[in-house]
Amino acid sequence: MIKQKKRWVLVADGARARIFLKTYGKLENALDHDFIGNNLDDTHLTTDKPGRNYESASYARHSYQPRTDWHQYQETLFSKEICSVLETANERHEFDELILICPPKTLGTIRANLNKHILPKITAEFPKDLTKFSESELVAFLEKEF
Repeated sequence: MIKQKKRWVLVADGARARIFLKTYGKLENALDHDFIGNNLDDTHLTTDKPGRNYESASYARHSYQPRTDWHQYQETLFSKEICSVLETANERHEFDELILICPPKTLGTIRANLNKHILPKITAEFPKDLTKFSESELVAFLEKEF
């Protein structure tokens, strides 16, 4: 008897992620919940306005640009959290293959933070934002593309 491979599908962006188990034309939740990161606006991410500077030759003033893009920082933290979940599942042998469906920037962040033992299990990558697709729409997409 041939053992059926367990194929997980990660559908994520910078603030939302769902992990499915793909079996014979349908998707089931692989875990008991979806993941939602912090998607806060700038007023909740920073403590105060950026500093001000005076021009030496005139009375003009301008503000300093912040060195950190707080939205990108939150997305990176969220991607690392998802990678941690995948690494724990890999250690428990909960999946044999992994399909990644993420926007290009998120896909790059996830790939950069994945454990080297998971990278060979990635069978397909789709640089698209499909987090708002329903399960039936995702099944149709995967059947067409994969």
